[in-house]
Amino acid sequence: MIRQIEYQGFRNLADGALEFAEDFNFIIGENGAGKTNLLEMIYYAGTASSFRVREERRLIRFDCNFLRLDAVSDEKNGTVYLDSHRKKLTLQGNEVHRVADFVGWFGVTILSLDDIWIVRGSPGRRRFFLDWAIAKVSPSYLNNLIAYRKVIKQRNKVLQTFGENGNARVLDVLDEQLVKYGNAIYKGREDKLVMLRKYYNEIAKKLGLKSFDFFYRSTTGQMRIDRAQLAGVHKQEISLGQSLLGPHRDDLYFTVNGKAMQHYASEGEERMAAISLKLAAAEMYYKIKNERSVLLLDEVGAELDTGKKRLLLELLNGQVFYASTQLPHLDNLDQKLKVRILRIKGGAIEISSTH
Repeated sequence: MIRQIEYQGFRNLADGALEFAEDFNFIIGENGAGKTNLLEMIYYAGTASSFRVREERRLIRFDCNFLRLDAVSDEKNGTVYLDSHRKKLTLQGNEVHRVADFVGWFGVTILSLDDIWIVRGSPGRRRFFLDWAIAKVSPSYLNNLIAYRKVIKQRNKVLQTFGENGNARVLDVLDEQLVKYGNAIYKGREDKLVMLRKYYNEIAKKLGLKSFDFFYRSTTGQMRIDRAQLAGVHKQEISLGQSLLGPHRDDLYFTVNGKAMQHYASEGEERMAAISLKLAAAEMYYKIKNERSVLLLDEVGAELDTGKKRLLLELLNGQVFYASTQLPHLDNLDQKLKVRILRIKGGAIEISSTH
């Protein structure tokens, strides 16, 4: 869990320091007050990335030249520094040069209303979820993924200009690299998908959703790629100017009652499927790392009825940050749990009560 954090120059949040309860931290405030910014700050401290923007310099407050986060977990401390020129990551006082070696120093999972687009949206959204869920428990997977994406980018450029230079030798080298890193990614996905699907089914059933499931769809027909398959689509790839086979084109297929969820599920069912998937990823993290992922919930309960909201609160394990405009009913919470309520207004945070 994250015990405390000191922060400067992050979004609209007034510089300060916070200590957190080890069970539930309720972040309450009006829309636009900065609730999501606080969740994003915790996420950024654990992953050195944002779940909202790609251009990280947008995280720096308008009146600052840099941001700095100093966080302390049970066993470690980590620092993220970012300005217009560089990002510096530090663990235990030692600089970390690869993001893959920083991600997961404390585990963190974000659940938000936008998660419905994992189910409803494009295949790229689902691949991003899957890759990030695995990367947090496997630095080698993240390294292979980074290398694979570079290969795909280079290969697409070669395919797009192939008619001009006819560089078959370069394509041959890139095919070899695609097979190497692509199969490493397939192996990483194959190992984790069984576990992820198991927990997804278990959590969905606890939420009263017994007919939910998902499957993996591979462009190669199986979770493996070879040179012969690539050679078979070279002409088509050159014509289209893009790589057609591999893990970067695969997808997850969600079902309800055996039918495509995108076509046969209600919005409420899609939301619960997304919640189940995110909690399954957190459970997988726990199984592999033997520690609970910090759970960040951004208005997730707003679209749920009272019964489902109660079930959700009961399912949450580990340290929880629950952001909402209103404090949920806490009657069902175990009185032994440590709870902190943080009120936020205009980026200023006050601890209103603890127990």
